[in-house]
Amino acid sequence: MAREVRDFIDEETILIGDGGDIVAQSAKVVPVFKENCWMDPGPLGTLGVGMPFALAAKVSFPDKKVLIVYGDGSFGLNGFEFDTAIRHDLPIVGIVGNDAAWGQMLRPQLALYGKERTVATYLEYTRYDKIVEAMGGHGEYCERPEEIRPALERSFACGKPALINVKIRRDEGMPKGSTYV
Repeated sequence: MAREVRDFIDEETILIGDGGDIVAQSAKVVPVFKENCWMDPGPLGTLGVGMPFALAAKVSFPDKKVLIVYGDGSFGLNGFEFDTAIRHDLPIVGIVGNDAAWGQMLRPQLALYGKERTVATYLEYTRYDKIVEAMGGHGEYCERPEEIRPALERSFACGKPALINVKIRRDEGMPKGSTYV
């Protein structure tokens, strides 16, 4: 997913990261072309900042493309602010890496306590794209990498706030050398 975002964006794109794992992984792949083209919640990760940051960016720079890279957990915290973008006709695009988990909580719990003792870390593969469609925006759903670029193109071309929901693999293993094991 991050590779497809990398290959799609340009210097006229403001990219916003909202999530834990998805932002960390995307930051390893997606370049920052110039100053003021990347916004994220910082090292302590305040989730839910994606749409508030995007609204400010789009109002400040109306001619730039604004793209939010969301985790599914972080989208759940402020995703309904797509309603604000729709009401104010601000064509912001979001892309959700949907692994149906709070990944940064899930893996340590699995490593420390085992699968039978994970608490509140699994989500559903919710169709967040349908939620944005129901509010009057544009929605796309992708299950394969080759579907992502065309979904990005259609989402930016539609002229409305849009959300691309990308089903991604849930990673339950801890990275080698992790301090949790």
